[in-house]
Amino acid sequence: MSNPLFRDDDENCPVCKSSRYLNPNIRFLMNPVCYHKMCESCVDRIFMQGPAPCPVIACGKTLRKNKFRKQTFEDVAVEREVDVRKRVALTFNKRADDFDSLREYNDYLEEVEQITFNLVNKIDVKETEAKLLEYEAANKELISTNAARQAAEMMAFAQATEAEKESQRLAREMAVREREEERREQEELKIATLNALASGDKGAVKVIQEVQLKRSGERKRRQADEQMKLKSLAEGRSLLKSSLLAGTRRKVLEDGPFDPLGGLSDVSEHYVIQDYYENKWLENVRNDTAAQAGGYFVEEYYGRSLFEAFSGLTFFIDEEAARIEEEKKATTYTDLMISDAVS
Repeated sequence: MSNPLFRDDDENCPVCKSSRYLNPNIRFLMNPVCYHKMCESCVDRIFMQGPAPCPVIACGKTLRKNKFRKQTFEDVAVEREVDVRKRVALTFNKRADDFDSLREYNDYLEEVEQITFNLVNKIDVKETEAKLLEYEAANKELISTNAARQAAEMMAFAQATEAEKESQRLAREMAVREREEERREQEELKIATLNALASGDKGAVKVIQEVQLKRSGERKRRQADEQMKLKSLAEGRSLLKSSLLAGTRRKVLEDGPFDPLGGLSDVSEHYVIQDYYENKWLENVRNDTAAQAGGYFVEEYYGRSLFEAFSGLTFFIDEEAARIEEEKKATTYTDLMISDAVS
């Protein structure tokens, strides 16, 4: 009985019929034009003189040798979908800050996903390709700007990563130097003390110990200063790298403990939930053992009802829109660095 995870089609060349069983060192290549796989020897033999039709039966697409590459994913369908998504992402590279509202950004993402779905599943390919080319021609400048900004972000991220590695290397070297310097000072103190004792000068011993103690204190203060500098640089690079990787604007950190809810609370300042409300239906539920057995509490009904009643009463669209507009105008450190890199 054959193993279902082992497929002979993946181990045989469809052109020369060579197999990995007979040739363990065989290397398969594929072309993203038709995604048919064949061995490297057949690729060299067929496409050495230039473009030629695909030798797989019923294909016939023109292939070029420089387009052949090693297959990354085991499933060819996944390989093709990844290539399609990369191609679409190069053209549709807008960001959330390119839109005036979240709804417009979500509609844009839905349109991109629909185009990708059509290309992956070969649905209305001609119309979809035409839409892709039309969008690329209409937004050529914006596509180029966003591509340059993304390249600058990736470059800054790589530089921050390398700088972080360098700071870690310097910290390790500094720790080694500190241990070596401390060991040398201890040896010098020991030798100087022994020489002073041998000469019978007790006052010299005291002076030597005081000088050595002073040097040790200065060395420790210097080490602490260097460690603080390295720590500050590492924290700054870590924050910058996280901001670039997430693609979000860097916000000024405020003093105080971190609040994952951003100040939101389930306690309202507009109403207070009482312990008891007179209602016949609530009395029946409050006294119903079967309802309480499922974990239902009348207090949850109180809170939900009041929350729904007061929802939206303190939300003012004009003030919220003005706040969002001010946030867009605010220039952050990350934006300045990216602008300099792009220019």
